[in-house]
Amino acid sequence: MNRGPSFALASLVLAVLALSACSSTPGVVATPTVAGGAIELAVSQTCAASSDLHCVAVNGENVVLPSAFERAGVGDAVVAEGEGRNAVDVTFSEEGSVVFRALTEKAVGAGSTARLVMRIGGELKAAVVVMQAMEGDQVQIGLSPDDNAQGVVDLIRRG
Repeated sequence: MNRGPSFALASLVLAVLALSACSSTPGVVATPTVAGGAIELAVSQTCAASSDLHCVAVNGENVVLPSAFERAGVGDAVVAEGEGRNAVDVTFSEEGSVVFRALTEKAVGAGSTARLVMRIGGELKAAVVVMQAMEGDQVQIGLSPDDNAQGVVDLIRRG
């Protein structure tokens, strides 16, 4: 297993939130699977910068800092790189899938200003719009080409 150093990832973007339960993406070469770990998830609302002491910026999106996160167990995390892309494919554990699906459903029901907030390795990494509740157990987290996908996998693994 090749483990790279963990880097602060300022531009983590959820590239494909509406993935079905398919196991691979055409044109993407995956590195070996890493088992275990976790991602923390919460639903929040957008806010105007400086409007509230609890309003924080997450990748250019201002959201109210959630007071609590739910731990979503990860079964596998795979670094996927290809065709100028840099991404991490995550497959949630059975219990993590329940959390993931419930929070995507909650985000959809909370309206257009709701965001699914992801915390990985104790750091807020993404605040994304959820267009539809998820039914599967997989998500792909797209990264900037300058980011280290293996570092994200390592953070998830440490859960």
